[in-house]
Amino acid sequence: MAAKTKAPDQQTVAARIDGQEVSVQALDKELQFALYDIAEMEHKLRLNKLHELITTLEKDGEEIEIFLPVPEPPRIELNYDGRTIRGNPEAPITIAVFCSFQSPHCKSFQPTLRRVLNDFPGWVRQVNFDFPLKFHREGIKAAVSAKCAGEQNAFWGYHDALYAKTPNLGRKSYSQTARSLSIDGSRFETCIEDMKYKEEILKDQAVALGLSLKNVPVVFINGLYLKGERTFEQYSYWIKKELATLDIDSTQKHTWNNRKESEHRIPLTALPLTLVGISESSISSKSRALIAVEGNEASYFVPDEVLLKGVLLKHLKREYVVIDNHGTFERLPLQGQVGDSIPITYSHQHDEVLRQRIEQPQGDGGKKLIEPAGVLTLGQEWLAKQLEQREELEAKFTEAELEVEGYQLMRLEGVADNEFFTALGFEENDVLLRVNDSWVHSGQNALWDALASGQIIDVAFMRKGLPQRLQYVVEELGYFEESSGEEK
Repeated sequence: MAAKTKAPDQQTVAARIDGQEVSVQALDKELQFALYDIAEMEHKLRLNKLHELITTLEKDGEEIEIFLPVPEPPRIELNYDGRTIRGNPEAPITIAVFCSFQSPHCKSFQPTLRRVLNDFPGWVRQVNFDFPLKFHREGIKAAVSAKCAGEQNAFWGYHDALYAKTPNLGRKSYSQTARSLSIDGSRFETCIEDMKYKEEILKDQAVALGLSLKNVPVVFINGLYLKGERTFEQYSYWIKKELATLDIDSTQKHTWNNRKESEHRIPLTALPLTLVGISESSISSKSRALIAVEGNEASYFVPDEVLLKGVLLKHLKREYVVIDNHGTFERLPLQGQVGDSIPITYSHQHDEVLRQRIEQPQGDGGKKLIEPAGVLTLGQEWLAKQLEQREELEAKFTEAELEVEGYQLMRLEGVADNEFFTALGFEENDVLLRVNDSWVHSGQNALWDALASGQIIDVAFMRKGLPQRLQYVVEELGYFEESSGEEK
């Protein structure tokens, strides 16, 4: 008589198949994301029940302590080699984003992601994994086009523009977006025509499927799994937790964020030079400064060009340039406009007072605007060319029915095939409300001045009765972007 097989420990062995044991641990590893999703749902249900209980007992305002532990997400290892980085390349926290340019959820998730990067400058960096879903007909093509833009150091600006235009994706929009970023059109079109990066997209897709991911967005914070759109507070919680494990105070300012501030400690020059204007480009060879030397008429200079004997122009910054005066770095601040000047065409954040006026048009206590759906980068050369047709562009604004400040609001008509307005993310019949902190109406339109202001341009408008908001920068690396390599 054969010996009876010993029953396994049911806590560690889930099954025995043809004599081979299948462990609970092995099953759980395969199901780690699904099990975490369930644990999160259980935690949410318990929290909701607690809140109901607190409300029923009318304990609001009493001292309440909640001891429910937050379930810990599973952690995986991902390879980031060769990926374009947004933010500090050496940041201790990596946010890996699996998304598809055609996904409305990935689109609506972008403002939260920008806020995360903005609130943890230097501590956080972002990398992108392409995961176009099967029913995303433009998913692979859109991802390829973004990588083609990346060949010309324009990946993140193009990335932001595509999300702002979703769901209106297609070959026409890819080409138009490239032009608006002043990308070399011939090189870009050839790259798309050849579907040059399709295999890279498919490899990313295989990584996602290998992890059993099924939807987007999915975010990994230093490998910690978080599925779906989350609130800023949820991402912030895990980032702070990760920083704490590294003995880093999340309120501490990162030195990467301080680097530009330290440049202001460079001594001012006493040389007979006047900085009249700055034109700063993400392509360094196109950056230039308008400088008057020894009282003469101002001329254009590019980095490493001689200003005076033994004096070279070295770096262009937001409000000054750095010069090399016989081996010593000195700072030449922007003095104002003299003669035939050029605008300051880099873009930077508004000061706190102006930002509050933009965010809360009705003042303190008033309702805040929605978060911007995108931050679009506009190529400096492209913009200058478009604005040559300003009179024709202005004619696209027609009076709408609504009034503000005693004037009619302005509606866009005849812009469906207009390159300028399409690049800015506008559609037929959009009604512009505000540019920065000014209303747009039949008595004023601050859009044109704002485009040459040297600041981020913030535009609020209505589309089919719903509020919309976009921001623009003029040929700058954009929010949080670090150059990913040398010029090509």
